[in-house]
Amino acid sequence: MRKKEIKLLVFDLDSTLAPIGKGMGEKELKLFRRLDQLQIPIAVASGKTCDYLCGFLRQVGLKNPIMIRENGAMIRFGVDLPPREHYQIPISKEAKESLHRVREILEENFTDIWYQPNLTQVTPFPKEESDLDRIAECIKEYEHELKDIVIHRQSDCFDFVPIGMDKSVGISYLLEKMNLTWDQVMVVGDGINDYGMFEKAGIRLGVKVKEEERVDYNFDSTEKMLSYLLTFI
Repeated sequence: MRKKEIKLLVFDLDSTLAPIGKGMGEKELKLFRRLDQLQIPIAVASGKTCDYLCGFLRQVGLKNPIMIRENGAMIRFGVDLPPREHYQIPISKEAKESLHRVREILEENFTDIWYQPNLTQVTPFPKEESDLDRIAECIKEYEHELKDIVIHRQSDCFDFVPIGMDKSVGISYLLEKMNLTWDQVMVVGDGINDYGMFEKAGIRLGVKVKEEERVDYNFDSTEKMLSYLLTFI
């Protein structure tokens, strides 16, 4: 694949572009802005909410960023409010009911959880890391009630997500809108919730990906990944 064949760049956010909960470093930011000057559309795909991604991308200063948020469920063009263009992937009635039930179960059993303000999934953050095990045990007791959702345990939270929903679903929807194919996409990620897009993209880059066979190139830092991209493209 060469520059003329790459029509879309898709980046994971946390631990790929920036450390969890932080902005990009000065060196990385300069490199990322140089990528934007190449006029290849750039999308950021994350489990985070619209407000979080808008804040991050305003700092970065991309000209026309695309956001694929809540693990692929929602797509938004630009950081303006209201957005000039936005889409939501449909989810089943059973998934909606299960997500509502998850929230009820957690609120009945835990008093000190912060919930990420999602629209299409439930993401609880306990105050103490030790509570992650307690949440897992609690949900297991009620799993027979939960239909059409999957559970992803992260380092500091859980993601309760409609079954079949991942970043690759959102990217596929975006490609239809842009009249592109997966062969024209380069994706960059670091972990399990990026595996779906790794499986389909024409070029796969990783930042400290543990299962290195899932990517074409794996880097030990964001700076090295971005520097390589600039030479490749």
